Amino acid sequence: MCKKVEIEVDTDLVQEVISRHRLADAREAIHLALRTLLGETHDAAGQLPEDEYDEFSDLSAWQPRRRHETG
Repeated sequence: MCKKVEIEVDTDLVQEVISRHRLADAREAIHLALRTLLGETHDAAGQLPEDEYDEFSDLSAWQPRRRHETG
């Protein structure tokens, strides 16, 4: 269930999260933060149970990737 909530956040902090994790907006940044704080558990296949799935459920997709330069 989703609900709109008005909150005050540090915009510089939110922008840093958006930049580091390549997120679309503050909503995604806050959703990621809440899921991370909950430390949601995944099954053996790395998936949440079907009744809990939404577009942000795969937290590994939000992990920053290190770029390896060759040369």
